[in-house]
Amino acid sequence: MKFVTRFAPSPTGYLHIGGARTAIFNYLFAKRHKGKYLVRIEDTDTKRSTNEAVEAIYDGLNWLGINSSEKIIYQSKNLESHVKVAYELLDKGFAYKCFLNSEEINDLRIKSRANGKPIKSPWRDNECNSEREEYVIRLKMPINGTTTIKDYVQGEVSVKNEILDDMIILRSDKTPTYMLSSVVDDYEMGITHIIRGDDHFNNAFRQIQIINFLNWKKPSYAHIPLIHGTDGSKLSKRHGATNLIDYRNMGFTSEAMLSYLTQLGWTSHNDNDDDYELEKAVELFSLKKINKSPAKFDIKKLYSINSKYLNKIDINTIYNLLTERFELVLNINQERRVKALLPDLLKRVNVYIDLKDDLEWIIDDNFLCKDTNKVKILQENNLIINGIGDLLKKCEWSKMSIDYCLKKYFQDNTLKFKEVGPILRIALTGKTNAPDLVSIIYELGCTISLNRLNYKY
Repeated sequence: MKFVTRFAPSPTGYLHIGGARTAIFNYLFAKRHKGKYLVRIEDTDTKRSTNEAVEAIYDGLNWLGINSSEKIIYQSKNLESHVKVAYELLDKGFAYKCFLNSEEINDLRIKSRANGKPIKSPWRDNECNSEREEYVIRLKMPINGTTTIKDYVQGEVSVKNEILDDMIILRSDKTPTYMLSSVVDDYEMGITHIIRGDDHFNNAFRQIQIINFLNWKKPSYAHIPLIHGTDGSKLSKRHGATNLIDYRNMGFTSEAMLSYLTQLGWTSHNDNDDDYELEKAVELFSLKKINKSPAKFDIKKLYSINSKYLNKIDINTIYNLLTERFELVLNINQERRVKALLPDLLKRVNVYIDLKDDLEWIIDDNFLCKDTNKVKILQENNLIINGIGDLLKKCEWSKMSIDYCLKKYFQDNTLKFKEVGPILRIALTGKTNAPDLVSIIYELGCTISLNRLNYKY
């Protein structure tokens, strides 16, 4: 049997990182078993669904590299089939028309809550139709026995059927509800495994009744715990960004984000490595290794993983991220300098956008330190800076020769590197925590280096 999974977001807002993780788990499971991973946009809520939200979903999935195996499906395109199934259930006696108006429903809801019982409309066993034109179709839930679901994550769970309410499957305007549409689409798409958040677990016991009534093949279920903040409460904006694309804008790489989200609630248990590139994750992924307890989203852990990836990813990729993000158009010399200094610079940051200040002194041929306090330091040490500049002017332009000239100057003038190094960095970069000094001088080149060292502040 070929396994088929689906990620079915509602386009009513941005792609939440919890939804992104659900998509990742569906993708990994399908690919692990050489199956299909499909994406279905559940856009039947026309009042809340937006094109912008759909684009945000596309954008997020594309950024993570987990695109659908086939053309994306829109739930709104299949409404006719949903309605057909509702009336099929009605004709077979598994559903009924409920003619209660809103006031009567509200009274029934209050009574049901007071009695601690689910809603059962008085029309459930009424074979006569009302003179009222408006009605909804409710599913006639079984009232005896239990319903049991064997879930990969939650285990085997049973509920008494008597607690299941007669949910609406077709509204009075003849539009199907999510509870029906989702089941019909899963069946028609051939979904074999439903992997989703455990906030849908209660829905499963109600939706599976439709599958039982129509004698459809049951899918397997895996209801994964939601993501919590470090304080143990449900993840929300007060814990930080919850929009996946916000993390891209913050300078995180897609590789690091995918690796971290993969680890939220799942671990391979095969090694101590906390880096899961896509191919590796596919190879190791198993639903049985998803934790039953909620995972905690820790931004510090994400920063740590991102830092590692910045030093693993090809320099050309990071260079392209920088030029695209900061809209840079560089000449061949500027590009060479940036790429040459990037490996050292990346060791000092957690996200690549933190390199913005460094790009200024690398790219701008006419860069000069403008910080008042640092300029004062340069003025006080002008003779030393100019002296080193004069020595470098006579130096053969290689890293070895530059290193020799610097050490000779320090020795001849009884100076220590730790005394002069920070001053030279300020003159060349405007910063005290710049990369290796010899590399800076060499990559900037003779003309630019001497212009900065010999400038009269």
